[in-house]
This record gives sequence, structure tokens and C-alpha cells, in this order.
Amino acid sequence: MKNRMYSALIVFALVFMVSCGNKMTFQEQIKQDVFDKIENGYCDADKIPKGTEIRNFKIGEITPIGDSGMIDVALEFDVTDKDGNEQHITEAMLYLESGNDKKKLAIFCDYDYRE
Repeated sequence: MKNRMYSALIVFALVFMVSCGNKMTFQEQIKQDVFDKIENGYCDADKIPKGTEIRNFKIGEITPIGDSGMIDVALEFDVTDKDGNEQHITEAMLYLESGNDKKKLAIFCDYDYRE
């Protein structure tokens, strides 16, 4: 009986901690997505090689696209590659609303993340 009560308390505590954990804001998610994708080389195509340092990161307008569930996000930042070459980037991201106020990255750096 004592073991069951102890186990139930542990499960309850874990569920409580997970449900009340820090939730990321949409702006924090955008920033994390940009830095993660660039660091992992998804933007390697023409203008942003893997290993690029990002500076002066700014999120511009966040624009819902009608009732489609899509959200356009304007970005602006400076990058410096491994050779010291600097450039200013203006880019856009597309997110899809996936219920419960969650948003999923769909398109960034000409890469389509939709499944």
C-alpha cells in the first residue's frame, strides 16, 4: 500500500511539473528555429552556410494569412561566415497553426518542413 501511494505521488509530481513547465513564447520559438536551422546547415543553399554567426537578430511583422492557419514572419539579421564575410539578410518564415495555440515551422530558407 505504501509503495502504491509513493508511486502515485511521484507520477502526480511529474505530471504537474510537465504541465506547469515554462512555455516558450512564439517569438522565442521563432528565434530558436532560426538559430537551430542555420547552425544545422538547413540554409546552406546559397546565402547562409553552416557555421555562420548570427548577429542583430530582429523579428519583423508577424502576419496571419487570412483563415488559412498560416503565419508569415519577417526576419532581419546579419551573418558572418567562417571566412569573415558579412552580409545583411532579410528573410521570411512560414508557420502553420497546429491547434492549442501551437505553431509549427513550415518553410524557411527554401526548405519545406511540412510532412
